[in-house]
Amino acid sequence: MMFPAEITQLAAAPWLPLHFVPAANLVGILPILIVGGGAVMVLLADLLVPRRGNLVLPVATAIVLVGALGTAAGQWAVHASNPVVFNGAYAEDRFALFADFVILITALAVVALSPGYLRRRGMEEGEYYILLLASVTGMLVLTGALNLIVVFLGIELLSIPLYVLAGFARDEPLPQEAAMKYLLLGGFASGFLVYGMALIYGETGHTGLVAIHHVLTTTAVSQQFDPMLLAGIALLAVGLSFKVSAAPFHWWTPDVYQGSPALVTTFMSVATKVAAFAVFLRLFSATLAPYRAEWQVPIAVVAIISMVFGNVVALAQTSVKRLLAYSGIAQAGYVMIGLAVGRPDGTEASLYYLAGYAFMNTGAFAVITILSRRGEDCDRYSQLSGLGRRQPVLAGLMAIFMLSLAGFPLTVGFFGKFFLFSAAIHDGQLPLAIWGILTSAVSLFYYLRVILIMFSGMPQTASDEEIQVAGVSVGGAAVAAPESAVAVGVPAGLVVVLAGAGTLVLGIFPALIYTLLQGITVVHG
Repeated sequence: MMFPAEITQLAAAPWLPLHFVPAANLVGILPILIVGGGAVMVLLADLLVPRRGNLVLPVATAIVLVGALGTAAGQWAVHASNPVVFNGAYAEDRFALFADFVILITALAVVALSPGYLRRRGMEEGEYYILLLASVTGMLVLTGALNLIVVFLGIELLSIPLYVLAGFARDEPLPQEAAMKYLLLGGFASGFLVYGMALIYGETGHTGLVAIHHVLTTTAVSQQFDPMLLAGIALLAVGLSFKVSAAPFHWWTPDVYQGSPALVTTFMSVATKVAAFAVFLRLFSATLAPYRAEWQVPIAVVAIISMVFGNVVALAQTSVKRLLAYSGIAQAGYVMIGLAVGRPDGTEASLYYLAGYAFMNTGAFAVITILSRRGEDCDRYSQLSGLGRRQPVLAGLMAIFMLSLAGFPLTVGFFGKFFLFSAAIHDGQLPLAIWGILTSAVSLFYYLRVILIMFSGMPQTASDEEIQVAGVSVGGAAVAAPESAVAVGVPAGLVVVLAGAGTLVLGIFPALIYTLLQGITVVHG
């Protein structure tokens, strides 16, 4: 038995630094604590509630996310003068908080879609919500990370639950294949990331981003460019490019998007991209800014390759989920325009586009989720054919999302691309803006093809023949089968309607978000 004096002496030992964490640090990471603690509470609740047909777990998960969202809003309103906590390892600045808003709102939309989808697919398991909250926790860690070690912890905490969620349909071979590919290629990319961090640490002697920035500023002024440091920056860019699905580091994306359950693909395609781009922007636009001349051209080349490859290959797709996967690769290229600019207007444009992308891509995948049935997701054009007759509102909203992804005027996608292209032109990178405009024109073909298939009048007597719609073969029997109206639950319908409203409202009044971004603060380094 230990007496109080012995306990005090033990606590004072240098090898066991027991002390209370300052309240300011805990307040700074309060959204993370709420989501992480909520994951534990949902885990315990899963032991007590029935496995199937129970709304306790989705409701509890939604409450946790709303609580974190409210806390983040409070932090935005208070806006601490010194947002750095835990000895410079994490920042609660408005840059991180804006990304947190997008991630939490996306996760909340996915949770609203979950009960109906999981019931139809026969996947009502409590582990789904636990893994979802665990991944969100990693994303929140990543958005405010100011230390290379914290960056790596956030990426792994984000990724590992997603590896499991990708193969959540355990009885189907395609999700298992997707999970295996995601796991193997994700581990491969993590190796690039860690090696790059090791080289940067070896050359600067620091893992903190602020200290690294100071060292790089000194070496940049004296023109002492270390080849090993440049190699570390290159490896870091490769690892992060994998996470944002930028070409040529995108090879996992089409197979994983197609094989994963549609709901998981919804979450993965938006929230993961936002979190990864948040740390990408912080690292390159702030910490590595002194070396901008060295990494700007390679990043611009990756952006062009992503835009060209994603849009051109999407033209040949016959799978709806693979089409949206290649569309996501192209969209990553557009966001990387703001990263290549490397200035505040480029960062603001990238954040605006990510916010708009959350509305339009979540809405598009939400429609696919609603149309999915037991045993399969809505992944064939034949399942969309005639949707304008069966569900005109759903088809109309899907058309809005497709037009927005293409950058059509009066949608959020138009102004998102406008701000990105304007930032590139102001930075003197006119070729980058031209490539963006040309590839956006190419994307119109496959986005409009989806709209044409939905609103085309298909014959009801076709059985075995194949009908050509916008250059795509659509089986007649498959068209005639789904004539009954799709039952859309209230939460799922609300998600699609709100996503459509956000896509249009932000396309008509872009200042609602862009004004906030103009006053955004990013911890320098």
